[in-house]
Amino acid sequence: MNTYGGWKKIRTKPTGFFHTQKIENRWWIIDPHGYVFLSVGLNSVYPNGQKDISNLSNQNLAWGTDTVKHLKNLGFNTLGCWSVDKIFRKTTIRMPYCLRWNFMSNYRKIRKTKYPATDQFNVIYPFDPEYQDFCNKHAKQTLLTRDDPWLLGHFSDNELPFQEKGIVSKYLNHPPDDPNHLEAKRFMENRNNRKPTREDDRDFQKLVVETHYRKVSKALKKHDPNHMYLGTRFHGMALHSPGIFEGAGKYADIISVNYYHRWTPEDERLTRWSKLASKPILITEWYAMAEDSGLPTQKFGAGFSVKTQGDRAKFYQHFTLGLLQNKSIVGWHWFKYQDGQNNAGIINQKDEPYEKLEASMKQINPQVYYLTDRKKR
Repeated sequence: MNTYGGWKKIRTKPTGFFHTQKIENRWWIIDPHGYVFLSVGLNSVYPNGQKDISNLSNQNLAWGTDTVKHLKNLGFNTLGCWSVDKIFRKTTIRMPYCLRWNFMSNYRKIRKTKYPATDQFNVIYPFDPEYQDFCNKHAKQTLLTRDDPWLLGHFSDNELPFQEKGIVSKYLNHPPDDPNHLEAKRFMENRNNRKPTREDDRDFQKLVVETHYRKVSKALKKHDPNHMYLGTRFHGMALHSPGIFEGAGKYADIISVNYYHRWTPEDERLTRWSKLASKPILITEWYAMAEDSGLPTQKFGAGFSVKTQGDRAKFYQHFTLGLLQNKSIVGWHWFKYQDGQNNAGIINQKDEPYEKLEASMKQINPQVYYLTDRKKR
């Protein structure tokens, strides 16, 4: 593997930044040097629960360098969502990283002053005439890293409420002068329907997703044309809706999915998502938590509850082997680096590693490229 963690066996034209390409019917991320790359990452890599680092002390930088060494030894090559980029952009040893900007949650705070009914309906507001201007201003923050070849790309948001069922009614229930009520009203008038049908919900959901992705992507690409738009990390019931993939695929470079409640990856489903979007899929959250950790597992977090750390280790290998069989998958990010309130981490709250889990990661992570090579199967 090369400097970025790419595979030297397959090379295409380099651009100096990460991008995607389909080669012989398989999707790949292409690293800045032009080599194929699968993103094998961890989310929430930060020191001792410190999500917000304002002081780049020598201690924090030393922690960052040691942590990158640790993760590379386990075969990881990406720092996923919620990792402290301020530290890892300054460490002596680098690793590809991701950024997240929370476009919609930041906009909602501003929207409340003009549209006080904002929080009642659990929807997003891409139809506001002010939203594109907000996105353009918010995306200016990406200027700081636009020339960094180590940046994999940008997540705009996390787990937005894109549920299909009843979505038209939710928008129609806004006050009559609300732009999102007006958009839903125009949508239904064009269909000559009095009461929204299931088909209306499907098509309107697609319009919501498409509008959000278009405006965010336009703003991101305006200020940072070098890096990929990684989407909004789809999750939950919305994953049953084809419209979210069709709408997002027009503007995202990669479709990011937080993929829970499955012990084995659903090959046909993953392939269908990719075909709907005409883009590759990156699994951006998944994990299992063990009862022997002493931390809560029942009804806490979205990951599987298992008996032991050995079971977590088996789950990691079983799940990743399943993902590697699918030609639409360009990587995965385990949630997360360190235990918090539950046992999602690869190290505990005392910075001690879960040895069986880490051993399973160290065994399979360095082999991911060879496991995709048909000639070696």
